[in-house]
Amino acid sequence: MRITPVERAAASAALGCPMWELGPCARCGQLMRRYGRYAAMYCRVCRAVLNGP
Repeated sequence: MRITPVERAAASAALGCPMWELGPCARCGQLMRRYGRYAAMYCRVCRAVLNGP
């Protein structure tokens, strides 16, 4: 996955985290808060699928 610095800055602002905390979801590759404090391995959608109803 390649994103531009502008896209990374926009994602950072939308997710409310520093740019260095962004990374791909381990399951689907969606950009999310992957590193740092309160980070997760899977995005919200993938966690819902994996945890079931």
